[in-house]
Amino acid sequence: MTEYRLAGVVRPIDVLTQAALYLSALCLFALFGFILSEVIARNIFGRSISFSWDYAAYMMGAVFFLASGAALRNGVHVRVTALREVLAPGMRRALDILACLVGIATVAMILWALAEMAWLSYGRGSRAATVSKTPLWLPQAAMAAGALVLWLQMIAQTLRVLAGGTLHGDAAE
Repeated sequence: MTEYRLAGVVRPIDVLTQAALYLSALCLFALFGFILSEVIARNIFGRSISFSWDYAAYMMGAVFFLASGAALRNGVHVRVTALREVLAPGMRRALDILACLVGIATVAMILWALAEMAWLSYGRGSRAATVSKTPLWLPQAAMAAGALVLWLQMIAQTLRVLAGGTLHGDAAE
């Protein structure tokens, strides 16, 4: 795959990943707002905000999944590199490709499960069993969207390695 063709496939994934990262930052800001408002409401007014914990949890799930593709793209996921460090460059590349393929399969299963859960919740009209009665497909769809971005970024990373590049976060070999 030429550099030009690789960029044509990978660049849109990177743009989507960056957009998901910005959305996760907004969710993190909202999470902070929900927790801060709950702390203020309890300590100053002696009352709880009925929906704050629910929505803080929804935001946490969204942040985790929406930012995971960017974490992979920027090489900040936790990796155990002990085996990679003792391998010759060719074997290291083969191990990287194998790890990417296993990652694609694993994330595909997570994506499928999250998307199916959101779809079933939508179809059944499932709502939170709390005061907020939030339609559960909304936070579930946010997590599925983040898993989709992670899956696409795993594919992009695999294409980069197959094209002779290194995993993000690695020094040039």
